[in-house]
Amino acid sequence: MADAYVVFDQAALDELFASPEGPTGKELARIAIRVTSAAKRNASGRPGPRVVTGRLRSSITFELGRNGKTLVARIGTNVHYAPYVEMGTSRAPAYPFLRPALSAAGGSGP
Repeated sequence: MADAYVVFDQAALDELFASPEGPTGKELARIAIRVTSAAKRNASGRPGPRVVTGRLRSSITFELGRNGKTLVARIGTNVHYAPYVEMGTSRAPAYPFLRPALSAAGGSGP
């Protein structure tokens, strides 16, 4: 019986699993787009927060990046009052828009 050897092509594996341009990165981007779209719908008025300017909704974006060797999608907003809308305050109710969007897209929230 002959010995068998397996040789991994590390560059091909990196392209497959860790590159934003690879198939895994493209699928992660599709999921991030679904989550971003759902978050924007959730931040678009009743039963959510009262929308005056649409600033929060239009600021919700995503980017692909890495956490070490792991490919990640970061979804969020840079609007300073977004955490207060998401989590509520002692004077205003919470209108979560990001966490439900992640659940709706088949992910798991914190």
